[in-house]
Amino acid sequence: MAVGGVMGYVKSGSQKSLAAGGLSALLLYYVYTELPLRPVFASSLGFGLSVALLAVMGSRFRNSGKILPAGLVSLVSLVMTGGYLHGILRSMH
Repeated sequence: MAVGGVMGYVKSGSQKSLAAGGLSALLLYYVYTELPLRPVFASSLGFGLSVALLAVMGSRFRNSGKILPAGLVSLVSLVMTGGYLHGILRSMH
């Protein structure tokens, strides 16, 4: 995510891409560190971020039809949404 934000900034000067990529990367790193300790909490944060990325980048992909970066991020976000949901449901048992 951080690399994608930097690429968006370098390519088009988008400070929003830089900020969103950096914040997303930090949140995902936090999720990664919390998963062994608090799996439901961490998976819930990851799920929320994945849903948000899916909504934003999915909309961009639908409007532009461009595979990079919108289509790729949408696909990965869709897969991760399912993974985090599975983690939440499994950890609650």
